[in-house]
Amino acid sequence: MAIKKVALLGADGNLGPAVLTALLAHSFQATVLKRQSSKSSDEYPEGVSVAKVQDDFAVDAITPHLHGHDAVIATIKGSQTDIQDRLAQACVKAGVQRFIPADFGSVDSSSERTQDLVPLYKRKTELRERLMKLAEENSSFEWTSLVCGHFFDWSLDFLHVWLKERKMDFLDDGETKWSASTLERIGEATARILLHPDETRNKIVYVQSFCVTQDEVFAAFERATGEKWEKISYDAKKYEAEEKRKADAGDLDAVENLVWLLGALDANWEAKQNFAMKTLGLENENLDAAVQRIVKEKQ
Repeated sequence: MAIKKVALLGADGNLGPAVLTALLAHSFQATVLKRQSSKSSDEYPEGVSVAKVQDDFAVDAITPHLHGHDAVIATIKGSQTDIQDRLAQACVKAGVQRFIPADFGSVDSSSERTQDLVPLYKRKTELRERLMKLAEENSSFEWTSLVCGHFFDWSLDFLHVWLKERKMDFLDDGETKWSASTLERIGEATARILLHPDETRNKIVYVQSFCVTQDEVFAAFERATGEKWEKISYDAKKYEAEEKRKADAGDLDAVENLVWLLGALDANWEAKQNFAMKTLGLENENLDAAVQRIVKEKQ
């Protein structure tokens, strides 16, 4: 059955606006789900409905708001797995066909290395396992997880690209290929999953804007700024061990550094079985064009 009406939780976050824009561009009917206590504006493009949900997101409280919807997308923090679990249960009760969890991000949460270094991803995997069980027990319920690599145009600091200082951090020789996606690409891919429900049913699918090396990114920033940049090099094994030690001691910055490392060394989606660029009708973006736009916006 074709998916037409979609509910989105997290429309005002980092990724949500791009997803909402893509949904509307493909003529989906969109409902924004929001906490009753939310202070964010309710002004959205024409045709977008708003549903206010109890702050605790109890299953029985969410369910009535989902009746008549064909799909639900969560773009809240990936760490909020309890809310997503209740949202999925409400999908089953309301007869929603497809659920896309907040599994977007820099790394593949199903990777054993990822789960060992960053425990958050164990929770993401546990959520996916619950979705798999719900799908097994309810033939009308389906899920899709979208893995997209680093959000390339979200935070340069997160990518260890220091635009103001004209510096960039490197791991080893900087020649490892890694997949990354712009926010627009992630939004577009999310909408296209709903346009290809059969091909994406109950799967982790992988997309990208491009698959690049740190050296290629460095060169693109030099071209975009017209200036020479400085490389700051780290031994990847030593860096990983030190950041893991700090993360285990509660250093949240170290956790982010480990995610950066994983996204730069263990995130080449092109060899993945469910690499979905062709399936979704997507092509790689131009790295130089993306970097030039980012430099113009951020410097």
